[in-house]
Amino acid sequence: MDVLKLMKDRYSCRKFSDKLLTKDQVNNILEAGRVAPSAKNKQPWRFLVIETTEGLNKVGKTSPCRFDAPVAILVSFDKTASEKNPKVNPDYGWIDCGIAISQMALEAEAQGLGSCIVGMYEPDAVRTEFNLPEDFVPYLYLMVGYTDKPASHLHTDRLPLSDLVTYESY
Repeated sequence: MDVLKLMKDRYSCRKFSDKLLTKDQVNNILEAGRVAPSAKNKQPWRFLVIETTEGLNKVGKTSPCRFDAPVAILVSFDKTASEKNPKVNPDYGWIDCGIAISQMALEAEAQGLGSCIVGMYEPDAVRTEFNLPEDFVPYLYLMVGYTDKPASHLHTDRLPLSDLVTYESY
């Protein structure tokens, strides 16, 4: 398995076909999030799978970035379950969910699916539309489906490592 190639191939899909995903495809994506590492193995993430027309319309009410994906997964974390360290980061739930959603997006790519991690949403609307428990913090949506458009040139425009990496000290 060439993980680096998988990472390079994955892009933020903003146009999905109407082809539906199988339950196994969705479960494999969820499993990729479930097995992600977390601070002190607290596993604070919670995944809300949204597939019905009614649910996807709610996603559209809360975010302008639904992109007609047939599946949306709302990744949230339970702030009563996440690790805390005020000296470094007040709540590791944010980091833990970032790792989980990245693994989920890579699993989608491994299955030949497209995905888009979406951070443009109204938290209060998400909370209301999906009845989030009080202790849950909405983090990001993962839109998933079959791609209907290839990656743009922006996907491959990357800064060289020499612009990004310094060794030992700045």
